[in-house]
Amino acid sequence: MSTKKILLAQFDFHNALFHNVLSDITEEEANTGIAGMNTIKWLAGHTLWDLGSYANICGVKIVFPWFGHFYSKEAATPEDLAGPTTPLPTIQMIIANWDETVPVLRQGLEKLTDAELDQIVNVPHPLSSFNNTLAGWWAYTNDHHAYNIGQISVLRKAFGKSGMSYSIKVKG
Repeated sequence: MSTKKILLAQFDFHNALFHNVLSDITEEEANTGIAGMNTIKWLAGHTLWDLGSYANICGVKIVFPWFGHFYSKEAATPEDLAGPTTPLPTIQMIIANWDETVPVLRQGLEKLTDAELDQIVNVPHPLSSFNNTLAGWWAYTNDHHAYNIGQISVLRKAFGKSGMSYSIKVKG
């Protein structure tokens, strides 16, 4: 199996897991912090925000109106962290924007060639010390999504919900 097929399979799996882990989460639960962890809404919004990494990887432009709410401290400038000017979205708005964005990104990712994936990029990420290729950046982004989804899964259980399902329920 090619590198691209493996990375796409992970991308598709995370799309399903994003939906599964957010299934039946209420707006109140999404906004409730537990034990100093980020809220479900912030984690879901940050995972949506991080779709920008995929957009940069495949050269696709994406836009959503509440980008400024979900910066990570490591990736933001002081101006970014000064505060967004838009209202905070609902968890359903985050999911809806995810559903609009993921198919467009997948098409762009699918078009990447092996030669493009092997290109060296100057994007700092934890894998860059041993794999500073476009494929390495994509692998890191997939891992980052898995990490966020895992945190949401822990919070989900803390709210008394059933564990996250690994079944594929996503349309499309």
